[in-house]
Amino acid sequence: MTKIIIDGRTVKARRGATVLEAARAAGITTIPTLCHNDALAPYGSCRLCIVEIANNGRTTIESSCTYPVTEGMSVKTNSPRVIEGRKLVIELFLARCPNVKKVQELAREYGVQDSAVEWGKENEYCILCGLCVRACNEVIKAGAIQFAGRGKNKVVDSPFHLPAEDCLACGSCAFVCPTGIIKLQDRTATAVCTPEGTREKGPAREITNWQIEYPLKTCAACGNPIAPLPMLKKIAEEHCYQMDFFNLCPSCRTYPAVDTDLCTACNACIVVCPAGAAQFVEDGQDQKSHIFTQNCCGCHSCMDVCGWGAIKAPSKCS
Repeated sequence: MTKIIIDGRTVKARRGATVLEAARAAGITTIPTLCHNDALAPYGSCRLCIVEIANNGRTTIESSCTYPVTEGMSVKTNSPRVIEGRKLVIELFLARCPNVKKVQELAREYGVQDSAVEWGKENEYCILCGLCVRACNEVIKAGAIQFAGRGKNKVVDSPFHLPAEDCLACGSCAFVCPTGIIKLQDRTATAVCTPEGTREKGPAREITNWQIEYPLKTCAACGNPIAPLPMLKKIAEEHCYQMDFFNLCPSCRTYPAVDTDLCTACNACIVVCPAGAAQFVEDGQDQKSHIFTQNCCGCHSCMDVCGWGAIKAPSKCS
């Protein structure tokens, strides 16, 4: 552990932690952020999390989300220099995105009344925090969106402003967006209208920012949408699932159980299982079938082929 001083208080931080992580672990919540998310690598683009750091006789202003802790360093989270720096950053955000609720809240908190008109845009909601881009590239690894343009004209967009073919419609970008500008809609019914007539397409997810609309897989039991098909296909490929795994939603899925006293290890359930959920496990000196519920798709094929009645009626997974 590393000992540092934050606002006159000595705290312990794990080695390799950032100042922001150390502060939050110590219960200090006065450092604002817009571009930080625990699921993503530190980025430091918004500069709201700046703090004043004294280390080895030198004092600097640093972004706390990217600066690593070192033994004996002293941190001030609300010094006059820090407050003035944050107010300038908020003034710039207010110029670019005057109608964003989060920016308005920060402006009120720090007493920022207005910003120069020539710095801003008329009705912009993207603060260029990069959370959506990093979630798409680092976590989902789809690479469907990136930054485009430079300076005042910098935007988040799909390649060449065309429909984002690599988008999985997972919705991670909308989930992490702090301003709500990424518009995701799950429609219960969609249709294609042509001169020949109207063709029903069923439920679909639309993300207007990236110009995509993908069908939603529906539960075979209750009919409720589960997730977009491209997202489920990616999960199936990465985890070696069959698409049958997603026929039922988690609420409707039930899981068979094996009575080991009746199981003869005939292998029939293992052969027929489309999801690889049925496997042999050691049971004393014998092998018996076992249903791994984390892989089970709830199709009950194993029950149908078991000639010994060893695979019992399903029960809800607890």
